[in-house]
Amino acid sequence: MSDNNSSRRKFLQLLGLTASSTLINTSAIAGFIDQTTIHKLNPEQQEFMLRYGKWMDEFIEVIHIQKKEPDNIENKHKMIALTEMAEKFNPELSEFMKDQTFSLIYNESILRMTNTI
Repeated sequence: MSDNNSSRRKFLQLLGLTASSTLINTSAIAGFIDQTTIHKLNPEQQEFMLRYGKWMDEFIEVIHIQKKEPDNIENKHKMIALTEMAEKFNPELSEFMKDQTFSLIYNESILRMTNTI
């Protein structure tokens, strides 16, 4: 395994995610989850996915900058701040993952996100 993949796996584990997981952005959600699918979630779950998607938009941007400019200090500070924000999602995410429908939608979204990153 390359050092880059190892570092990403460690970072994702730090976020409290499984090693095979990654995340999703709002535009990626819109690209593959149709409105009927998203409406299968309850209002709290829908709101969570939208907030999480916005967070991921920022996260993806930071990852892309990190790949182009690994020494960018400002970007590293943004990554730290986003990591701290991600920790706040964990309690809600853990609770929502108990719902099979949410879990399927979330897992599909993180698989799609893998291709984006």
